[in-house]
Amino acid sequence: MRKTVMLSIMAASLSFAADYSLMSTEEMQSMRGSVPAEDRDAFKAEMQSRVKNMSQEEKDAFRGSNSKGGSKQGPQDGTGNMYKGSNGGGGGGRR
Repeated sequence: MRKTVMLSIMAASLSFAADYSLMSTEEMQSMRGSVPAEDRDAFKAEMQSRVKNMSQEEKDAFRGSNSKGGSKQGPQDGTGNMYKGSNGGGGGGRR
């Protein structure tokens, strides 16, 4: 009996999940950052599927519209350090 109740609850919760396949890419873009935690995996999977099926021109336009004005690109050297020439060791030293 308990298993039946739990399975029913799980099935009901899945039926309330958002169906992102019915939304336009623009609608999905506007939702970025505000997707409920329980829907993030489905949202990410749908977005990745759409990007995978885009032409190069569509990808460029998508990525261009994805940046909200400023450039958030970091260094291209793969270090993750945004201050060139810095070893990330902090300040100070012997005097």
